[in-house]
Amino acid sequence: LAQARPLPATRVRARRQTVAAPIAMMRLPPLVWRAWLLATVAATAAASDDLAGEGENATEARLLVEVGEEDLDYPMCGFSKMRLDEDPVRRHCLRQCRIESNGKIRPTFDEWEQYCRETAGLALWDDECEVYLKCTFGCEVWGGNSEAFADMSPEDRYEFLGDARADMYANSITQEQRCVLEKCHAYCVRATLGTCRESQFRQMCLAGNPELYSCDVDCDGALTFRPSTFLTVVTAASLALSLGASAR
Repeated sequence: LAQARPLPATRVRARRQTVAAPIAMMRLPPLVWRAWLLATVAATAAASDDLAGEGENATEARLLVEVGEEDLDYPMCGFSKMRLDEDPVRRHCLRQCRIESNGKIRPTFDEWEQYCRETAGLALWDDECEVYLKCTFGCEVWGGNSEAFADMSPEDRYEFLGDARADMYANSITQEQRCVLEKCHAYCVRATLGTCRESQFRQMCLAGNPELYSCDVDCDGALTFRPSTFLTVVTAASLALSLGASAR
């Protein structure tokens, strides 16, 4: 038989302290010991009666206080001092798309887009992030080149995306420019992302009240707007069809 490993000294001391109290009580005179035991039983019974008398609602209220209800206005994935590329738990959380009991969707689209940019330095970057941001860079307002960061290393890609956003919002943008950005983003969400991401964007877009700055963006997807690269492809395809028809 394998020899039993001795317990660490700290565990031995804790076990001795746990057993010491009942043993000390048993060393008392019998009358004192019985009185202590009866008092303990009576106190336990009284506590049980109190719990039964409070009813189901009171018990539920206590559980809510002890467990706590989730604050739906608080970021679903919380806050952390740890960099996102070093925090797999928060990365997993930010990839979710959840409809809450109040009808709101969490995480927000802003949080998801920030997740995309902060994880752009990872070798295994989220595919959704890549296709969406490539689409946005195909818009004239972002430079008109959807392949702007395609051949960059993860480290350079992270720096490029951070610098591009900082340059865009460094100075206060005009209402017209803001509207063009919203139209670009609305189109790319519709063109590259799934239904829940579209709902995330719609929630953010409507909360921005575009009508207040006379912006006619369709928060469900600006179907009349196309990035420059998309226009180039359409033009090239039309030209090819025309040449083919002429050759016949």
